[in-house]
Amino acid sequence: MSNTISNTISNTISNTISHTILFVDDEKPILKALQRLFRKTKYQILIANSGEEGIKQLKNCKSPVSLIVSDQKMPVMSGSQFLEQAKKISPDSFRFLLTGYSDMNAVTDAINKGEIHRYFTKPWNDNDLKLQVQQTLKQYELIHENKQLTALTKQQNHQLFKISKILDKKVKNATKILNQKNKELETNLFNMVNLLGSLVEMHIPYLTGHGERVSKYAKEIAHVMQLSAKEIGNIEIAGILHDIGKIGFTVNLIENEKHKWSDQENKIYLTHPETGSTIIQFIEQLEDVANLILCHHENLDGSGFPNNLSEEKIPIGSKIIAVANAYDKISNLKIDADKYVQAYLKKDGYTKDELNDDQLRQQGAILHLKQYAFTWYDPDVVKAFLESLKKQGVFSKDERKVKLAELKEGMILTRHLYTINKRFLLPFNTFLTESYIDKLKAIHVNDPIENIFCQSKRA
Repeated sequence: MSNTISNTISNTISNTISHTILFVDDEKPILKALQRLFRKTKYQILIANSGEEGIKQLKNCKSPVSLIVSDQKMPVMSGSQFLEQAKKISPDSFRFLLTGYSDMNAVTDAINKGEIHRYFTKPWNDNDLKLQVQQTLKQYELIHENKQLTALTKQQNHQLFKISKILDKKVKNATKILNQKNKELETNLFNMVNLLGSLVEMHIPYLTGHGERVSKYAKEIAHVMQLSAKEIGNIEIAGILHDIGKIGFTVNLIENEKHKWSDQENKIYLTHPETGSTIIQFIEQLEDVANLILCHHENLDGSGFPNNLSEEKIPIGSKIIAVANAYDKISNLKIDADKYVQAYLKKDGYTKDELNDDQLRQQGAILHLKQYAFTWYDPDVVKAFLESLKKQGVFSKDERKVKLAELKEGMILTRHLYTINKRFLLPFNTFLTESYIDKLKAIHVNDPIENIFCQSKRA
């Protein structure tokens, strides 16, 4: 389903328009003059010596004709008669009329029947004609892009409707079983949530694991803040599904950095919270989750999107997901990580030689959250998150990497300890005694121990 949406978008949006202009006049010198005038432009120029030939050109042209410029006074078929037929063949083309005499009846006839957009009298002013052509082709592009966006919106809505119908059908079928067993209700619902989360990862591989991590971080924050079991459950699910609105993103949106997006692609990105909320709200049990997804890009100071909500208007669950999402983007997805790492190194005086890349990204992410508390992020949420990280043993300023021979009684493990063969030995936050150290040295003889991270005393 996600590939279908992606293909639809890719086929709908085009980045450039190649313009074709058709000039129609029974006088060859006039046609040559027009060709010379637009010779240095990138436009494809077609010419016709009569209205009949112009009709053939329109019918046989493989690419759309953006602009038709026709003389009025021609034998057999006048310019207004030609433009009337041209409108039926190529209705999106703009139409100009050239008149060599002051015949307002002919101009009126062309306006009424051929629906011309401008008319010029012969001889024309070259600069004026070129300027009018440029402005008209720009208007053609805007109309063309608007039609593409409209078509894209309709196709996306159609795809979303199909997805929501499929999901709704699955939920209804599952509900009959879940009503009999509450335990199965919870299990099946989370299975479906994980399935939906996997759809995002299938469509956007670099997000693999992102939803799961955000969900885990958000759940820990919610526990620290002592929210209700129902709120924690909704936050956990919203964390997994917060990026579901990105299903259907174009390859350009997925693979390129933000500054390389077109205006249309940026607009699509800004609607992904609404798109995700729309998908989820059709699942009856997840209505509250849909609202959390809708608001997870809102900022405390009202500078977020899609609705510029601020402070208490933003659900607490959305504030929590915003913090968890920002941390994981920097520390794991490495989005803008270099910028935040450099800011951390500059502030705290570390060098890259002292810390590994994971540690640097973690600290860069933490610094980012601290800097934007009170503006983008709720300071209470940031505080709760930092407390949860501390409990989980995430790197702190007191942590250092040591060799086995350097271990001393009283040191505290800041990370789980494994052998080189991935054999689990001790959990983080273990207080090392002489007995522990002796046993570790004995194990090290047959199964070496590396990557020991400790702090000298309890934080």
